[in-house]
Amino acid sequence: MTNSFAQTNKARIDSLRAVNQARTDSVKAVNQLKKDSIAALRLQREQARKEATKKKKNQSKDKEIEIFYPEDPKDSLTLLREEKRDSLKAVREIELEKRKRELAEQKATIIATRKKIIPPITQELGVGFRLCSDGWSLFAQRGFINTDAEKVHTSFIWIDLSEKRNPKESRTLNENFSIVNPDELKPVSYKYGKINNFYQFKFGYGNSKPITGRLDKKSVVINWIYGIGLSMGILKPYYLDLLVPEGNVYVRKFDKYTEENKIYFLDLNNQGTIVGGSNFTKGIGEIKIKPGLAFRSGFYFDYSASRKSFLGVEIGASAEFYTKQIPIMINTKNTAYFFNIYADFRFGKRWE
Repeated sequence: MTNSFAQTNKARIDSLRAVNQARTDSVKAVNQLKKDSIAALRLQREQARKEATKKKKNQSKDKEIEIFYPEDPKDSLTLLREEKRDSLKAVREIELEKRKRELAEQKATIIATRKKIIPPITQELGVGFRLCSDGWSLFAQRGFINTDAEKVHTSFIWIDLSEKRNPKESRTLNENFSIVNPDELKPVSYKYGKINNFYQFKFGYGNSKPITGRLDKKSVVINWIYGIGLSMGILKPYYLDLLVPEGNVYVRKFDKYTEENKIYFLDLNNQGTIVGGSNFTKGIGEIKIKPGLAFRSGFYFDYSASRKSFLGVEIGASAEFYTKQIPIMINTKNTAYFFNIYADFRFGKRWE
């Protein structure tokens, strides 16, 4: 009985040992298999690196190649993090661009809806014709507009070309000469007693200040205007077509007034020695310069149909003073100063 129990225990012990030995052998086999697979993987990587290096040496320098190595787990995690970071960065850039576009659209909308600021008018240029009580003139005026709310005014420079006429001047036409002498050149009209034409070239500086404001775009603004300048008087002899005796006959010729031909120039003996006048070119080579000063003051009525154009009328008085008497007529008193009233019409344009 005792022997059989001992044998049974020994059999059990042997079976347990066999099981443990089998388990140990299987674990060793698994570990060896892992080592073999790792060694094979390393060998594969080394071969891949060698092949990549060999290919890189054989290929051209200008060509770029992409070599793929077996991924390391750590490298994969790094790549995932970089891809995530790049994607977040791209999303932020897209959002930033979107925000910029929205701000630009808002700014454009504000500018489009905002009332446009119109720059003020600062300059003007006008030309016109002036009719005076003692003559006429053509003028041009260049203005500089000051739009200061407290001191609104227009300063300007002006030039003027005019002619002075004596109130006693009157045109006469010798119609009898053409009837008596039909073959002769027909005479032109003349002014009896006139001995000189007097023209003036004036230039100066002035100012215009508004008295009334503009109620609307088509209303009239009244301005007080004044100016001062220099006058260059141009005295040109006045020639007549005369019949002057030479021996026993009368000769027709153009001549200016002198004390020697006074009797013929004025036809004091009523012999019909005055045939007519002459053209403008007679006496141009004998002009004399008479310097002087010119003043004017008046009221200017400005009508602006649009912002950059205007029409205007000026009414006022002017005075001119010269260093010497200006002989225009022989049969009236001549003077060195002139006073007149005038009215002019002008038009022009304005700009910023």
